[in-house]
Amino acid sequence: MDMVPVAIILIGLIWVAAFAWAHFRAVGKAKAAETWPTAPGRVVSCRVDVEESEDNDGNTTTWYNPVVTYGYAVAGRELQGTRLRFGNYRSSSRRKAEAALAPYTEGTAPLVRYNPEKPEECVLETRKPGPAYLFMAAAGLIFIVVGIFIAMAK
Repeated sequence: MDMVPVAIILIGLIWVAAFAWAHFRAVGKAKAAETWPTAPGRVVSCRVDVEESEDNDGNTTTWYNPVVTYGYAVAGRELQGTRLRFGNYRSSSRRKAEAALAPYTEGTAPLVRYNPEKPEECVLETRKPGPAYLFMAAAGLIFIVVGIFIAMAK
């Protein structure tokens, strides 16, 4: 038996499972956070981190990541968080990343939702993640189809 198509199919299955898990975990966390208690927060800093990557052809892709650092107190403990929402939030548009930060200028006092069982786990927004992880999961189906096609061609 040729192991190449099996390996390709296995890579596809792992790919699909990993991105589907990431999506549904983020959705579950966002839903759970809707019921978490809140504490008054204090925005310490806001910034947009820029990530650039270059492919083999020299094309550059730029991503903008909104980052908010905030403090809050639970049961007398001073804690700090940076999670804006569950799921990876980054944009190819600097304007969108800046818009995500607009409500959180330095010195503002947003409500911080925190996990009552693990108060250091916190979030500012409970919005569910978009479909990006699901699109990535679907891309893994290409590996599965190619693996099946190779297996059938032999």
